[in-house]
Amino acid sequence: MNRAIINFDRATLDKIHQYSLDLLADIGIQFPNQDALDLFSRSGFRINGNTVYFSHDNIQKALDTVPETFTIQARDAKKQITIGNEKYHVAPGYGPPFIIEPSGEKRHALLADALRFYKLVQDSEYLDFCSSLVVQPHDVPVECAHRELLLASLTLTDKPIMGSSVSRQAALDSIQMAQIVWGCLDRPVMISLINSLAPLQFASEMIEALMVFASHGQPLIVHSACTLGTSGPITIPGSLVISNATTLSGICLAQLVKPGTPIVYGLGGSPTDMRTGGYVNGSPEDVKHTAISPVMGRYYGIPSRSQGALTESFSLDYQAGMESAMMLTAAALSGAHVGLHACGTYGSMLSMSFEKFIADEELCGAVKRVAQPLSFSADNFAMDLIRSISTSGSYLVQEHTLKRCRSEFFLPKLNIRTTYEDWKQQECGDMTTRASRCVEDRMAAYQKPPMESSIASKLLSYVESRR
Repeated sequence: MNRAIINFDRATLDKIHQYSLDLLADIGIQFPNQDALDLFSRSGFRINGNTVYFSHDNIQKALDTVPETFTIQARDAKKQITIGNEKYHVAPGYGPPFIIEPSGEKRHALLADALRFYKLVQDSEYLDFCSSLVVQPHDVPVECAHRELLLASLTLTDKPIMGSSVSRQAALDSIQMAQIVWGCLDRPVMISLINSLAPLQFASEMIEALMVFASHGQPLIVHSACTLGTSGPITIPGSLVISNATTLSGICLAQLVKPGTPIVYGLGGSPTDMRTGGYVNGSPEDVKHTAISPVMGRYYGIPSRSQGALTESFSLDYQAGMESAMMLTAAALSGAHVGLHACGTYGSMLSMSFEKFIADEELCGAVKRVAQPLSFSADNFAMDLIRSISTSGSYLVQEHTLKRCRSEFFLPKLNIRTTYEDWKQQECGDMTTRASRCVEDRMAAYQKPPMESSIASKLLSYVESRR
C-alpha cells in the first residue's frame, strides 16, 4: 500500500541527500560530549573541537546497519508492536508542563495527572504505546520525576513504553527498571526520543542518553527540526537539509555505539510567526514536514516518525479540530510508522487537556480507519448478492450486511450522529462536556493490569530508594 501524499522524484531526494552530505562534510555537527568525541575519533572521523565531520562512506555504513523493521515487546505479549510495517503506531502528548481545564484555566501539571493519562492509555482502543513524559509533573523534583513516570507507565499499563532520555541517569534508570521487568534486554522493550538542537548540534544530555540506549540495543527515534526563519532557513528545502543532516549524524553515532540498533527517522519543522516571533504548531508548513518525514525514511530504508494532533488552540474549538486533523491525517496517509503527541496537546505542545485527549483519541481511530487498506476479495465485491437483489429489494436485512453491520464502518463514541431535535435535548451537547464525562467514566471503569507482586515490589523499591 502506498500511503504517500508527498512524493519527491528520485532526483530531488538525491539532491536533498547530497546537500545534507555537503553540510556534514563542510560544516559538521556539534557533539559537546567527550565520550562521543572519543568514539568518533577511534572510528577515524575528522574532528575539530566539538565539531565532527562526516563523509559519504561514514553515513552509508551507518545506514546499512539499521534494520528496516523491529518489534517492541509489551508486558502483555498481545500488545507488542512492530515498527516498519504498514501500521501507524501512536502515543499521547510528550513533555507539556501545564494542564488546561475545561474552564480554560491553565495550571501546572501534577503527578496525579500523569497517572490519569496512563490509565487512559491503558484502556485506549487506539493508542499503541506510552509516552515517557506524558506531562512534566510540577510536584515532583525534576531529577527524579522520570522514575515516577517510568514506574507509572510500567505498572498502570501493559503496553509498550518509552524510555526517558532527559539525561544519562534517566536513560540508565530506564534500562535498570526495564531489566527488573524483562530480565536480560536481548530484544527491544522500549523506544526513546533523541531530539537534536538547531542548527546542526546535539545537547550533551541527549548524546549521553543516545549512547546508553544504543549500547543496550534499545530503539531510538532520532529527530531533528528547525523553526523556520529563526533556528533554520525560512524555506522548507533549506530547513529540510539542516534537519536531515543532523538526524543522519545522530543515526551514525547510534550505529557506532552498537551496529544494528533499531532507529526511527524523525524530521520536523514549524514556521516562526513573523508578527510575534513565536513558534507555531499545526500550520500547513508543519503538515508538509509531517508528510516529508516518511518520504525521507523510505529513501533511507528506515521507519519514520511524525508529529501528532498538534494545535495552537487552547480549547476544543474549530481551530483545534482543523489543525489536529490536518497533522494526524497527513502523518497516517504519508506512511509514518510512529506518531508522538497524538492525543491531548494544546498551544505549541506546552499544555495537555484530558478533554482534548479523548477527542484526539477518536480522531486517531478515524484516521487509522482511513489509512486501512481496502480488501478486494470476492466476498467484499458481493457480486452474487448484487445479482440476486438486482434492481429491487434492500441490502439491509441480507446476511452479508448483518455479518458486518457492527464492524464495517467506523462508529464514533464522542462525535454525534443524531437529529437536530435530539441534539437540542441532550444534556451534554458540546464536545468538551461529553469528553469530560467520558474521562470520568473511564477512570471509574479502569482496571490495573496484573503484574507479578515480586516485580512490582522491586520496581517500587528501586524508585523509593532514589527519591
